[in-house]
Amino acid sequence: MKKYILSFFIFTGIIVLSACGSDEAVTETSEESQTEAVNEDQTEEEISSEETNTDSEDVESNEIDTEVFEYATQVDVTDAIDINEHVTLFVHMSEETQPGLATQHVVNQTYDFLQQEEIQDAKTVSVNVKQGEVKIAMFTVNTDQFVPQDDIPMSDVVLEASEIEFMTEDVKQYGENLGTW
Repeated sequence: MKKYILSFFIFTGIIVLSACGSDEAVTETSEESQTEAVNEDQTEEEISSEETNTDSEDVESNEIDTEVFEYATQVDVTDAIDINEHVTLFVHMSEETQPGLATQHVVNQTYDFLQQEEIQDAKTVSVNVKQGEVKIAMFTVNTDQFVPQDDIPMSDVVLEASEIEFMTEDVKQYGENLGTW
């Protein structure tokens, strides 16, 4: 019985306290919260529109898709197709990955990269593989010689159309052990 009486007084106290407040304070609080909500919405809209503008600028200046390099930490593209029919890639790989394996990933993923429509007018594509600030491999693909084939490993198809211009000793050794390059 004591619990019911105590609950009654607490409930009554809450009702009385909420009724004692003025309507102005509630209105101001409501108006302030609405203003804050509007400001937050505007801020989010401004941020998202700025991100959209930045993204659209990137798309306009760099239409070439580099998402195929899924193991890369960053990919830099120089699109000079209009000038000299050439594309240059700098594929930055994690320093935690063994250099040979990092290069193997890039060569395999270059297979899909070369098939996108945006680079069909390029005669050559140079691919530089970097770990940190160190270039560990570089090869140039002659796109006229690149012919996608499902029955041959992707790296072999890419390398058949490529000239290997540079590899560190670690990368060379890795490729020789696998018989890839």
